[in-house]
Amino acid sequence: MHWKKPFYGWIVCVMGALLLFITMGIMSNIFPVFLPYVETQNGLTGTQGSFLVTLRCLVSFCSMLFIGQYYKKFSLRVGMSIAALLGGASFCLYSVSHTYVMLCAASTLCGLSYGLGTMIPVSILMNNWFHTRKALSLGICATGSGIASFVLPPLTTKIIEELSLSQAFLIEGVGIFVITAVFFLLVRDKPADKDLEPYGRSQSPAQEEQICEAAAGTGQAMNRTVRVLLIFASLFMGAVAGSGSAHMPLLFSLEGYNAMTVSYFLSAVGIIGVVAKLLYGQVTDQLGGRRSSLLFTAVLMAGHMFCCLAFTNNSVILVVTAVLLGVGYPIVTIGPAVWAGDMDSPDHFARTVRVLQLSYAGGSLLFSEIPGMLYDVFGTYIPAYILFSCLMALELVFLAISYQKKTAGITK
Repeated sequence: MHWKKPFYGWIVCVMGALLLFITMGIMSNIFPVFLPYVETQNGLTGTQGSFLVTLRCLVSFCSMLFIGQYYKKFSLRVGMSIAALLGGASFCLYSVSHTYVMLCAASTLCGLSYGLGTMIPVSILMNNWFHTRKALSLGICATGSGIASFVLPPLTTKIIEELSLSQAFLIEGVGIFVITAVFFLLVRDKPADKDLEPYGRSQSPAQEEQICEAAAGTGQAMNRTVRVLLIFASLFMGAVAGSGSAHMPLLFSLEGYNAMTVSYFLSAVGIIGVVAKLLYGQVTDQLGGRRSSLLFTAVLMAGHMFCCLAFTNNSVILVVTAVLLGVGYPIVTIGPAVWAGDMDSPDHFARTVRVLQLSYAGGSLLFSEIPGMLYDVFGTYIPAYILFSCLMALELVFLAISYQKKTAGITK
């Protein structure tokens, strides 16, 4: 029997997952595990510790403003590798930091790694390699950050407790350098670099026509109204995903759940999220971006509505909440790239992804202090999750209108 060599683009997908494992998983999702130890060992106040996170977010946001010029200067392969190396340098600097200025410098490198190396270049890379199955390829890449979220926290804690904080930073920093070397060796910017065509490009003319019809008008440029609606949808999503996920442990802890239960809850959300990212990609490729986006946004909205019931201290509600959040979160990572592909012309794909990701980062930054302010007024984080549920409802409406307007523009 003749063995058919797998399409090299699937290896590129795995490399994309490794990149997001570093730039999103380690730089953002895992850093809260380190933060209490950083504060204790360096004698920082809570405000100083929080500023390290705020600084990282601010640098990430600012670096996204210049990411277009960055990837004009560097190829995707080189630029993404540099972003990953900045993450490794950040952790190595954290490992030797003994002043607050050094900690801030390490946080700055961390922000640059996140801003220059997450979904913007990964989305462009997948768009280069895949003519069809784009959403599934993005889903595979997005699993990298999710795997980091449930694999690394217990491992990191064990290293810190048995060795030291400095050793934990150093070990993970060296690990980042090793992963980056593998990434650089295997990834390629375009299929032409391997004498290949994008996946699905070799379809018959009839199949190509079906694909184009299913893509709901990707040949036409996005109009201004749709662009504004999607920018606000991304901003609301950034607010919910950034601030909402960060304050979830506090929400459930203050409502009476013990630390171990909250830990299991967060792990469950992470594990379900990894599987759901693949599911979201498959559903999008089968049903189209409109149906999948509205469905998964509605599920994520329901998850935040269930968060508002945390005061019941009910285990069944906690399980349902974990499932809804885990299933819904893929829209956060993959959604903007899907919308850009559905709503704008291929020539404008990279620019639109950049704008939507920048809006997402802006929403995360703008709403970062809102839950704490609401807690100071009400003594609970439940009002914050009522707000997040409302923001998700607005995002759902804006997405529905965007797709309706795009479809109406095409059928005229």
